[in-house]
Amino acid sequence: MASASEDIECEFCGLKNDKIVDPKKLPCGHINCMPCLTSHYKENEIFWCGLQSCGKVYKMSPEMLPDFDDAQFCDTCVKKGQNKRQAVSYCTDCSRKFCTKHLEQHDGVLEDHHTIPMAQYLSKASPNLPEICTKHDNQPLVVGCKVCHTISCMKCVADSTRCDKGGPHDFQLLEDLAASLLSTMITVESAKKDEEYEKLFKEVSKVQSDYDAKTESMLKLIRKTRESQLNAVKLKYDTLERQVLENRQESQTKIADFIEDVLLKQWNSLRTHQELLETGTKSHSPAAIVRGFNELKAQLDKITQEHFPKLKLTDHLQLKQIGERRDIELEVTSSHDIVFEQKASPVQLPKSLTKLSSIQLPSCPLSICHYKGNTYVGLDYNTVSRVDADNKITNKFISASGPVTSVTCYKERIYTLSGRSPHTVGVYSMSGKLITSWKHPDHGYFSDMLVIIEDKVLITDPSNTRITTYSLDGQVLHHTPCPLLAGSHSVRMCAPDNNSLIISSSRHSKVFKIDRTTQGVMWTLTEVENPQGLGVYGEYILLAAVNNKTIYIINSTTGKIVSQMAHDDIARGGVFSLEVYGSTLLVPKHDSEDVTTYKMT
Repeated sequence: MASASEDIECEFCGLKNDKIVDPKKLPCGHINCMPCLTSHYKENEIFWCGLQSCGKVYKMSPEMLPDFDDAQFCDTCVKKGQNKRQAVSYCTDCSRKFCTKHLEQHDGVLEDHHTIPMAQYLSKASPNLPEICTKHDNQPLVVGCKVCHTISCMKCVADSTRCDKGGPHDFQLLEDLAASLLSTMITVESAKKDEEYEKLFKEVSKVQSDYDAKTESMLKLIRKTRESQLNAVKLKYDTLERQVLENRQESQTKIADFIEDVLLKQWNSLRTHQELLETGTKSHSPAAIVRGFNELKAQLDKITQEHFPKLKLTDHLQLKQIGERRDIELEVTSSHDIVFEQKASPVQLPKSLTKLSSIQLPSCPLSICHYKGNTYVGLDYNTVSRVDADNKITNKFISASGPVTSVTCYKERIYTLSGRSPHTVGVYSMSGKLITSWKHPDHGYFSDMLVIIEDKVLITDPSNTRITTYSLDGQVLHHTPCPLLAGSHSVRMCAPDNNSLIISSSRHSKVFKIDRTTQGVMWTLTEVENPQGLGVYGEYILLAAVNNKTIYIINSTTGKIVSQMAHDDIARGGVFSLEVYGSTLLVPKHDSEDVTTYKMT
């Protein structure tokens, strides 16, 4: 025996100290007599630790166990070379084991240290302890039936009759049975999963094949239509060219005939008269010519004026441009996109709020957005402030054209809606530099809200009872009628998904959800007086109201209030906007000019 201690005891036979025969240390750290272990092993072909709180099962031969060492002794006794005593406690602060004597000294000096019993320490070091049989005291459940999966201790095995499945039990060590079942389960589940993936691959392949075939037919139609239209256009222009050429040829023939039949004849007649006049002047005296001048002049005027031919072209061609351009006869219309559906993890329904911190702002907050660790707050003092993860605030991070009623981040860009009569949409880089801007025509005050869905900017327009949809660079795509916005004031809006919008109107004390495609009202909530700020939290909508300390939690599908959270601090002033990330709620407060962080639980 290497060493002994007055605190060592075999858990099977109860022998202590030097009377323990050939002590062996089990992998769990407890000490047992070798004869006890051998006897138990011969009887059951397995053995376990005799300590009831441990009871770990081993299927190795006891001869394979290492000799007893100092692992369970008091560290102070071992260090000082004293008569070694078994440790009774373990200090979690200094990571040392103590016997009863040295534990008193330890606790007397280091009162703030925490100690636990050795059994608790060993159970934490070996957490996978077997369960104890409810029928037989101190007997661990060590075997299981491969047929019915009944778990038993060794005494249950001796008392067992028949299996629940009708045949005899087929017992196996729990460790081996669990490994076998797990392997089978993994194999079966993997096979099922493989089948599902294979089926999914086939479905995706078929979708791709069908889509390729459909688009190929579209390409063929486009090419065929293109050739047909090009041929038709070519034929049309050839016809126009031929008509012009034919008409020009006809006109040229008429002009040539006119020259030959009219002009030349008249001109020849004129030359004849000129010759007669010249001959007459030679055969008459000057006095006779003077006396007959008037008669000659009248004769010449008659030839040059009354009989001078005139040319007039009629029915000449004209080309008229039908339009500025001719559109092609085909267009690509929008269809359903390929969408990869993935169910979002359900969030826990919160019921209470714990205030974490508050950040003072330079003016009243109207809107808020949290994006990649930073919080952006739109203020009524024509600016956006940025608050980083360490609550360091950057005032005047963005300068806007007026009160910033809406701020949101999308694809590494910051979008703001500011001013009034009309509003201005500003697009900024994440560093706060202006990229582009455009005007939104509504003339309300605090009546407009901006959200972004699928690369489209949606802005409420209560003065025109509609929602305007823009592209990301400000092109008007379409207007969606929304009669419920008529006469609204302090409108707030959020998008719980890509297909719907939820809008609150403080003036009408109404919250409603509309379908983006059909513009139909999906539900209306009127139980909350003067609703204001909205925030999306998983499948829920968080709603704040004017001068109300309660945050209402609404099921976004049904529109029913399913829970409430309250905090006295929220009631101070209006809450125009809410922002949620994880289980953290950000509440910008108008009257107190701050933004407060709460933990939702």
